[in-house]
Amino acid sequence: MLLRRHVASLGKACLVAQKNELLDRRRKLEARISAYERQVSVIIKLDDDVQWSMQDGKIPAIDAQAEEASDDLLDLYPDEWFTPERERITLPSALAPGEINRLSLKPLAMIEFELRKGQVTDALEGLRLALGEKSLRFRTEVRNANSQRTKHRAWDNVHKFDVDARRYRSTYRQARGALQRLSTDPEYMATLHDITDSDLKMAGDLTDERRVGQRSDTLPWFWRFGDTGDSGGPRMQECTYSDCPCACPTNTPSVYRVSWLRAKARFCRWSEELTLVGYEMQWTVNWFRWRENQWRQRLKDLDDEERPPGMDSYCHKQVALWGSLADITQDRFSTHLGHPLFS
Repeated sequence: MLLRRHVASLGKACLVAQKNELLDRRRKLEARISAYERQVSVIIKLDDDVQWSMQDGKIPAIDAQAEEASDDLLDLYPDEWFTPERERITLPSALAPGEINRLSLKPLAMIEFELRKGQVTDALEGLRLALGEKSLRFRTEVRNANSQRTKHRAWDNVHKFDVDARRYRSTYRQARGALQRLSTDPEYMATLHDITDSDLKMAGDLTDERRVGQRSDTLPWFWRFGDTGDSGGPRMQECTYSDCPCACPTNTPSVYRVSWLRAKARFCRWSEELTLVGYEMQWTVNWFRWRENQWRQRLKDLDDEERPPGMDSYCHKQVALWGSLADITQDRFSTHLGHPLFS
């Protein structure tokens, strides 16, 4: 896979030094494949009727444009260049359905299944670390860049971790495809899902916890996959002590735990805001009642002999105005709340 990506990165314009380096890498890879085939031929006995899987050797994670560039490069040198990175390797997962049972390769298939499971775990762990670093670089470097030079350098770091994330996704897809062809543990396979381009986007909670519109935000499934408590990355080792006060299990990835804590804090903040809005509704109605009682008291404080008719009418108007505002507001607030405003 690494050599396929290297070939794809060369494109059509290939220097002589790059051609020689590629030729040397292909010779080394061919030597390793030949040594492996000699050793595995003693363990896996294949006959002339063996059938191979049509899906074997296809790597869907390599970009289509890069694959076309690789084909263009091969068309320029069809006779001189050999492609060991495209060769099929003898593995149980490379056989067609039913061939494992026919050739009695079930024990070897179980061994490959366990190795592929470890490959999936390592690929997802690397993917989580790459996405976490990508989000961190975006928040700490891109947003704090104050010049064109520093911004370009910051984006280069972000793109570097994005390339790493896609490389780990490519490894995961290849291992998942091999596990699907082995068909050994359907329950385990049900936990493995495809990783799309949208899953590789930076989570908003990681880049800016203060942004709005996070009601429906969720982290992709692979943040909750497996036991990531024994992570090798230093940034994934946060908040993993046994007396962790958070309600989620201690084997939950710290990035997902931080997202959960932020969601919980947001929920508590809006719950408090909802309670305060209820009190503000009551305070509004009480203020209207207070204004109504204030004008009633002014009517009582004036003597009948000294109060002119115009003032008397104005005071009654104010009493009716504030009283109607209080009644209307209380009815509307009670309708929106679904229960009486004052219990």
